[in-house]
This record gives sequence, C-alpha cells and structure tokens, in this order.
Amino acid sequence: MGASQSDELKDMQGGLVGFNKDFVRLVFFQLPADASPAKVLIDQLVPQLTNAYEVLAFNALYKEVRHDRQGDRDIIQAAWVNLWLSRQGLQRVGGTVDSFPAEFQEGMAARGETLGDIGRSAPANWEASFVGGEPDAALYLGADSEEDLNRRHDRLLEILSANGVTPTSEQPGETRPEPNRGREHFGFKDGISQPGIHPFTTSSKVGPASVPAGEFLVGYEDATGQISGVGVTVPLPPPSAYNPRPTPPPNIDLPAWMRNASFVVYRKLQQDVGGFRTSMATAATPELNPDQLGAKLVGRWPSGAPMEHVRGEPKHLDPSLADPSSTYPNVLDDEKINDFTYDDDLDGPKVPRAAHIRKVNPRSETLPDGDRASLHRMIRRGIPYGSEFVEGSPAYGQTVEPQDDRGLLFISYQASIERSFEFIQRNWVNQVNFQQLGDGADPIASQATDPRPFTLPPDKHLDFNTWVFTRAGCYFVSLALSGLSALAAPSPVDS
Repeated sequence: MGASQSDELKDMQGGLVGFNKDFVRLVFFQLPADASPAKVLIDQLVPQLTNAYEVLAFNALYKEVRHDRQGDRDIIQAAWVNLWLSRQGLQRVGGTVDSFPAEFQEGMAARGETLGDIGRSAPANWEASFVGGEPDAALYLGADSEEDLNRRHDRLLEILSANGVTPTSEQPGETRPEPNRGREHFGFKDGISQPGIHPFTTSSKVGPASVPAGEFLVGYEDATGQISGVGVTVPLPPPSAYNPRPTPPPNIDLPAWMRNASFVVYRKLQQDVGGFRTSMATAATPELNPDQLGAKLVGRWPSGAPMEHVRGEPKHLDPSLADPSSTYPNVLDDEKINDFTYDDDLDGPKVPRAAHIRKVNPRSETLPDGDRASLHRMIRRGIPYGSEFVEGSPAYGQTVEPQDDRGLLFISYQASIERSFEFIQRNWVNQVNFQQLGDGADPIASQATDPRPFTLPPDKHLDFNTWVFTRAGCYFVSLALSGLSALAAPSPVDS
C-alpha cells in the first residue's frame, strides 16, 4: 500500500471498509440549532472517530491472530465509532447543500413512493422519531463485546450532554447467536457478496472483480470513467420500459470538503419470520419443500451455498435441488462461495430471475439499454436487530409487540444514492418485468405491491404477502475526517 493510499485511508471513516462487529448501536440526535455550538460538538466528536486505515489494520491482525489461536474470537477486540450527517445536519454546521443530488436534499421519507415504501412501510407509519423530520446526525458504534460498546456509548453521551444534546432515539443491532451467527432472521447467511474497493481493498471472496472507488467514494474514478462528485454533462437517454425515468450523472460539483466522503443509506427493516415460514409451508409442493422454496426466493441456501455451480464443485451435484455444502463443504470457502454467474442459467431454472440476490446484483448478464450491473454497486454493512424468533409463533398482526420486533438494520455506502440504492430498488427490486416480462418482484426486498408476484421457472406463478416492512430510514453522508474538521472550523466554509 503506497503512502498516498495510506493517507487517504486515514482520512476516510472506517465503516465503509467494514466494522464487522458483533454489537452495534446507532445513536440519532439533533445538532444545536446555532452553527457555532454545532461546530463545537462536531469538533469534539472528530477525535473519537475511527478511520479506514485503523479498521483494515485491525482486521488483518485479527485474522492472523485468530488463525494462530485456532479460531478464538475473543483474543483481540476493539470498539469503533463513526459519525454521519443528514442534509439538515450539514446545514446546521454551515455546509451548503445546494449542489447536492436531489435525492439527498429531499431525504428518504419524501421519496417513499419512489422506493416502494407504501402501506405499512409508508414514512407516515415509521417510528415516531423518524416521522415528520429526519435526525441531523447519527453516531454509528461497533464493538466486539457489549461491555466495550457500552463504555464507548457512555463516553459519547457525555460529550453530547456537555453540549446540550440528548439523543432522539437509539437502535441496537447484534449478531445472532450460534448456530445462526452471520445469518439474518429468515435464516440465511448475509453479507456474502461484497465488492472490493479498487485500489484500497479487495473482496475476501473470489468472484466478481473489485469495483472502482468512485462508485463508493467522492473524488475517485467510477465505473463510467468519470470522477465522482465532479460535474459532467451527459445526454439524457430516452425513457424506456427498463428505465422509465433515466437520470444522468449530476452536472454539479460537490464541495471540496466532500472528498473521501460516502453517502449512507440507513433503513430499519422489520422481518415477519412467522409470516415467511407460513408462506413457505403453504406454497410448498411435493416437488419443492419449504426449505427449497425459501432458497429459490433468496437465491442461496441458508448456509450461503450458491444454487449455481462453482468451479471445482462435483458435476454430479445439482446445487439447485439440495444444499451442496452437506456433501461438498468446500463450496462455503471464500474461494468458492461467491464465484459464479447466471450465464448458464438465463431462464432461471436454478435461480429464478426474481430471486433476491439475482434482482439486486444480476452479475455478468447483459442488461437492457446497454446497462451494466457494475454501474449500480453499493457496499452493505447491515446487522440483525431484535430477539430470536420463537418456533411456532404466528405471523405479525397489525401491531407488533416490542419483544417480537426483529429484522435487519440495512446500511449501505455509495457515491450516488440515486444510481445505486434507488436505482436497484426502483428499477430492479420493485419491477415485476425485470429482467423479463412477468418475472415478478423481489420477494424479500420489495414492498411496492402486496401481494407480490413471483415466477418460479418454468411457468409456476406465485403471490406472496409482504414479510419485510420499513420502520425507519434516512439518507446520510459519512464525511472524511478532513471534511468534518473543515465544517467544524470557526470560519465559514467555502462551499
């Protein structure tokens, strides 16, 4: 790693490259209304923040030590903190957002219909602290132990309190206990397909190549060859069935203090585990049991094993009929688990075209209008929240008791929210005719219709109730440490 790359990593906040902690807490708050005390608070928080260089160095040491100590997870630990600001939060500290993309200026709640957040998931039905306005800021804490998390949390609350700030809400997240460690509440291994950030990181899994840093960070070349955050003039393509509202790269220049920043999407997604399991049992057939059907909807087996063949996998195994890891455990290795495409499965007999992982990342397939999947990548850093599901519990009713509230804290990083998260949600996840006419909606991530149509090749058409509901959400920006310090400076910032 060159000296300049090291310097850049020391400037970036570390959540982008992956906290990967067992315990997480998000602390949402409003900044002081006046710029001067808001700047003071930001200035006091900056020394508490963890940069990307620290995270990568720790993760490398952790991997080495854990290998030497035969897998002991507790031998080396850390607690980390990042700070995110919303549109209003930037404005409170004097950051002009006039040149920022429309989706960030409007905020997630205002774009709920575009995202498919309707009915029970509509912004008007979100948790109280997210209804009628967004938080100015969020502290994102991650730690290997609950004790370390609580210590960092208490120290940060002392800083907030000393500046007259009380959190508007808090949201804990926690890795599920064994044997479900690394799985979300429907029971599937999560976070497998994460791209590397060229030239800073490489994916821990063999498979698709690293993605240019400009897809995730402001100030770098992206997959189009442009520098993210630098205004370019691109002719607007005509609307099409695939992309009814085309949006070119914004012809704007983001402020200098946005370099090494990344836009953050936060969504609290409640999961109806009882409803999911009931649906699988009801729709199962003699040829397709509930476990197989659930895997078809997700696109992987609960273990994370692909339903497509990977290199070296015995040819006599059909990974779409049964989890191949039971007889070929190597399929779960980093060199195997993500090393596949859908090129030999165009009609979807193995992985339906509307399966969740295929909807959100079509991989190497040729897309309509000359589009490419690499133009819509994001980095996900989510974690489960809530209690474990009790076997036999019913599906959610209209109200959910706090002890039964469980789901996923969805966190993604990208240089353009519109071109990554919103495009994926609007044009892929919610579209029943992507990739082909009648494929259906993403049965996991789409909330735009209820029930949701789903085609199970070759010709079985199913309708599923919604099992995932948006309970809160906000668009933030994770500024670099230099950017936060620039905004915290006493003199006005040249925007």
